[in-house]
This record gives sequence, structure tokens and C-alpha cells, in this order.
Amino acid sequence: MLIELGGQTLDATDHCLVMGILNVATDSPVIDSVVPVGQAARRADQLRRAGASIIDVGAQSTRTGAAEIAPDEEIARIGPVVESLVAEGHLVSVDTWTASVARAAVQAGAHLINDITGADPETVEVAVETGTPIAIMHMRGRPQRHREVDHAYDDVAAEVCHYLERRAGEISKAGAPAVWIDPGFQFGRGLEDNIRLLLALPELASLGYPVLISASRKGFLAELLGHGELRSHDAQGRPGMIEATIAFNVLAAFLGAHVVRVHDVEEVAWALKVSTAARSLLRSLDSTRAR
Repeated sequence: MLIELGGQTLDATDHCLVMGILNVATDSPVIDSVVPVGQAARRADQLRRAGASIIDVGAQSTRTGAAEIAPDEEIARIGPVVESLVAEGHLVSVDTWTASVARAAVQAGAHLINDITGADPETVEVAVETGTPIAIMHMRGRPQRHREVDHAYDDVAAEVCHYLERRAGEISKAGAPAVWIDPGFQFGRGLEDNIRLLLALPELASLGYPVLISASRKGFLAELLGHGELRSHDAQGRPGMIEATIAFNVLAAFLGAHVVRVHDVEEVAWALKVSTAARSLLRSLDSTRAR
């Protein structure tokens, strides 16, 4: 798949792209991903050198119990960072679920709106009016409160695929130039359903939209490792979290993800070379059989 973003063509045919997380929030569960606004440009350069094709800038933590900040404060943190990064030639996405923040970020030069709520109508309007691609995610409940909703699914893969196909179609029909889809690992679902969603990535990829995943250092990985059911901020520092993140993202890339959003860019970028080689060979073998 070729992905058009910010006037560039990114090749995700076999190679899974890396989106580097740049937090200007103050209470992210992954503390070492947080940087002061004044150091954001330096951090973005480090992420790009490490292998990030896109820098995802966010100022509002999604963790349970995180402090909600006013849109004006979110804009004050994000706006200058986006503007400086775009001036340095970075491809930039803005991680927000607030339409006014998305609009301000696009005005500052952001190339992608990353809205974990599935994009409310006002955010879709921003994407349509400004001609900006938008990434949407499936989740039950609301950011910071997804643990309060029912986590029982009849078929989590079917629900997520159906929702994202329908919602992406609606947003495309409304006039957004491009829609990315994100299955929403961790948000409103238990460990087994996160694994089921991982195995459903080929089905999601077959929908024809760029598939973005964000599973970096999330709490369900700690549970998978045997540390118990932990919130993401409690899971940090537990043995194996980075290794589990790497393994999960390599599997996701092999199963069809086009972009992975991660904190540990360099480690994941190196590991993805394995999935790139495997996907490339598999495609070649399929092509040979088809002849």
C-alpha cells in the first residue's frame, strides 16, 4: 500500500512504517516519552533518526484518571510544537479528540488528525474543510473512562471491523481526503480480545484503508507477560514490557498493519526488518504461485 501524506508517498507495501510518539502531556503513563515543549524539536529529530516516518504529537493523556486539560491549554502545548516540527520537514500527526485542537494543529501544519474516539462530527468537519487525512479508532466509552464500560463481546473482531468499515465509509463520503483505521488495542477490552484483534488484522487490512495500531507498552502486555491485570501507568517498569511491545508490533506488521505507533522507535524499527523480509518473500511466493 502506498500512503499519501503531507505531499509525500510512503511505501507500506511490505514495510510497516513507524510513528514515533512525542508527548507534551504532563501525566503520560510512559514518563520517558514526555518532553518539555522547548525540547520537542530535538526529540523529534532523535525519533526520525531512529526510524520514525511520522511524529505523533499529543498533549492530553488517555490513561484512566488522567487530568483533563482545557482545549486552549492543549492548543498552547501542541501548536508551537507542530509548527516547529513541520518547519524542520517532519511528517506530523496530532493526537487529539477535540475538534478545536485538531483545527489549530492543522493550521500549524499537521498532516494527519489522529482521533481515538472514532472522530465526532466536528472533527470530521475539520478534516473535510482543511483536506486533512484522519485516523479513527474503535473504542467503547470515552477516553480516560474506557475501563468503566462493558468489556464483553459476542465477536470482538466482527464488531470492530464492521464499525471501522462503516465509519470510514461515512467519513470518506463526507469528503475527507483519506481515512486510516485503528482497532483500538486496550480500549474497552480484555486480554483475550486484544489477541483476537491482533489475529484479525488481515481482515482489517483487506478493507483497503491504512491500518494504524497503537499497543506500545500498554497494560494488556503486562497481563500477557504474567504480571497481572494492570493499568498502563502501573505496568511501566515491569520486566519484559519493551520486549513484549517489540514482539507484538512485529506480529502486527506481519499480519497486515501499515503503521505502528510506538515509544521505543529504534528498537521497533530494527525488529520490523524481520517482518518486512517475511512479508516481501511471502508476496513473492504468492505471485509465483499465481502464475
